Amino acid sequence: MIFNEQQSTDLLSLVGFVTPSIMNTTNAQKTVLIVDADRSERELVCETLAGKGLRLLVTGNMYQAFHQIEHLKIDILIAQLKAARIDGLALLDAAIQHHPDVGVIFITEPNILETDIGIKAMLAYKDTCFLPKPVNPVHLEALLHRTLENQRLTFENRQLQSQIDEKEGLRRLTGNSPQIIRIRDMITQIAPTKATVMIHGARGTGKELVARAIHHRSLRRGPLIAFNCATLNENLAESELFGHERGAFSGAYYQRKGRFELSHGGTLFLDEVSQLSLSNQARLLRVLEEREFERVGGDKTIRVDVRVVCATNHDLEAASKRREFLPDLYDRLNVVPIHLPTLQERIEDVPLLVKDFLEEFCQQNGKPLITLEPEAIRTLMKYEWPGNVRELKNCIEGIVVTSTQSTIQQIDLPERILKAAGIAFSNLLSVPDIWKPVDTIEDKQHLNVEVGMSLDEINREALRATLASVDNNKAKAAEILKVSRRTIQRKVKEYGLFDEEEL
Repeated sequence: MIFNEQQSTDLLSLVGFVTPSIMNTTNAQKTVLIVDADRSERELVCETLAGKGLRLLVTGNMYQAFHQIEHLKIDILIAQLKAARIDGLALLDAAIQHHPDVGVIFITEPNILETDIGIKAMLAYKDTCFLPKPVNPVHLEALLHRTLENQRLTFENRQLQSQIDEKEGLRRLTGNSPQIIRIRDMITQIAPTKATVMIHGARGTGKELVARAIHHRSLRRGPLIAFNCATLNENLAESELFGHERGAFSGAYYQRKGRFELSHGGTLFLDEVSQLSLSNQARLLRVLEEREFERVGGDKTIRVDVRVVCATNHDLEAASKRREFLPDLYDRLNVVPIHLPTLQERIEDVPLLVKDFLEEFCQQNGKPLITLEPEAIRTLMKYEWPGNVRELKNCIEGIVVTSTQSTIQQIDLPERILKAAGIAFSNLLSVPDIWKPVDTIEDKQHLNVEVGMSLDEINREALRATLASVDNNKAKAAEILKVSRRTIQRKVKEYGLFDEEEL
């Protein structure tokens, strides 16, 4: 039976050795392009693959093959490597360009892999298989199954990497500022290497987040172990890093592995590395250079394969010049430096960060999605954020937890942010805005307002009268004054407007 291109296109919905998991994972039928100048060979390949749940496209013309590759989604290319009218390497280049995950099976003359073109084919693409002539149907099916399985694994790995990125990786580095884009690009470039990384940045800029992104995009299969060098004294820090033997010191009742052993095959993140003592710096330098160490109180040399990523908010170069930090260790740690900007330096990222934090904390607390008014966003962008992204994150969490409404207004922001932006409560609730709703309620209260009173005093009196008119119902008062209940509670406390039950 001879399959022309029209007939091969109609080979749909067939069942074969392609497993349901493969078909369901991609959620699409696989398309195989067969390019062979030999008519009998084309026929044999098509008969072998018929009934395998594949869409077959067949041609003996190289230019038609280029057209198919350019205009259709091709999952697998089966082609002659070298024939009178077929240039397999040219087809491979086109297929990779248009379909980066394409699987390739080359039909070759016997022993062609020992020739120059065979070597070029092996080096050209990592997922290339070779089927020697004469075509053996069993071998062809085996190679096709292997190719489909590789594609399935690639798809699942990509899905897993996407989930990791969502939780720990690049997607957590939110922002479109040039600084953040550059950092994401650098992480992608250096993560697969073994280079030691030094992360420089002020507190709250996301140093550990970057370390986690580097680890999870690396090729290392071991764990990520983190250690804050500033939390323990010299002796305890030494034990935590390198472990100790039983009886090494008072209280050492058991042998204990240190962070270096625990992170074997993975990544060790040393935060606040500048706080290590000089003696521990010397031991760390040896591990970096020799990849070996001894536990405290032990004489057995332990070899480890650990990538070190460290972080600091101090100027280690200046410290090394003052001999407060070992210059040799600084050179070994600072192989790839990454400088994290403060939030003030990338203030244009605040709206995106706010959006991400709102979604995160609303989901965590089982609340409907909350939004911020544009004026509230602008106010957040005016704040200097000395605590950087961490401070912003904590601020948004507080807003989500305490909010009783779906839209956050400027006045609902924390008071320190309003004050820093030069915004006073009296500017947000002008006198006419307060007087107007008081005049509309049925049980009007007398306002003790006199000429010469400050706006704060007038607002206090208006708030007192409003609360009195609604029997101290703060929710009702908030509705009348068109502010949040949280704002009413805050101003009641600030103005000392406590009722008898609260005293």
